[in-house]
Amino acid sequence: MTDYESGAFLQMADRDSLRSAERSTTLTTGARILVAEDDEDIQALLKKTLEREGHVVIQAFAGSGLRRALELDLEHESEKPDLIVLDLALPDADGRDLLSSLKRNPKTAMIPVIVWSGRDANSDRLVTLTLGAEDYVEKGPPESLVRKIDRILFRLRESKL
Repeated sequence: MTDYESGAFLQMADRDSLRSAERSTTLTTGARILVAEDDEDIQALLKKTLEREGHVVIQAFAGSGLRRALELDLEHESEKPDLIVLDLALPDADGRDLLSSLKRNPKTAMIPVIVWSGRDANSDRLVTLTLGAEDYVEKGPPESLVRKIDRILFRLRESKL
């Protein structure tokens, strides 16, 4: 059993997330981040970590939840997520299909998507990057994910200045 499967990374990540909260800057905080993840423990950890970083987290526990959240958010431009974190293995949808749909829809095509997956497959990485994902991060302690999110948000906000 790996550390990921045993949940040990959840405890380690929680400690590490406290330290990372101190490094947030105004250019990378305050984003609306939609997290599509079916594992409730991982979803809770991501929510806590990202909220400590100053972000607003919208939770979706399945592909249908992601679609509903986006439909609601897209009704009001100010409610649209700034970034989406997408798990590939959702119970009711294939993450690659969801990513493809997001990137084909003119209303969601410009929202950056980071794939955060428990699968360490180069084929998944290549397919999702080809479909338009900003990055592919293997699941583990969320610090690498938070760094990727910070980098993307910084780049987006710098381009708007």
